[in-house]
Amino acid sequence: MIPPEEIERWRGVVSRLRRGPAPRGEEFEVCREILAATPAPPQRLQALRLLLEGAMADAHTAIVDAQDVMRLLKACDRGELDLRELLESR
Repeated sequence: MIPPEEIERWRGVVSRLRRGPAPRGEEFEVCREILAATPAPPQRLQALRLLLEGAMADAHTAIVDAQDVMRLLKACDRGELDLRELLESR
């Protein structure tokens, strides 16, 4: 189980990525628009995953954020984290 404080830290990372500028590019701006406007979970989850993966490829992503993104993506891939947890506000 992932500690609540880690989930909160990852929410902060997601919030920063949603504001930009990293990852940069039109594709990621579309992801940000989807995350801001689309209530349907499948599209939002796909947009969030793409934004997170893009952050790993963008050299302008802060090192600390990139480290957190890598940890949260690994947690997702192991089935320990549902990306919906990062979209829910608490």
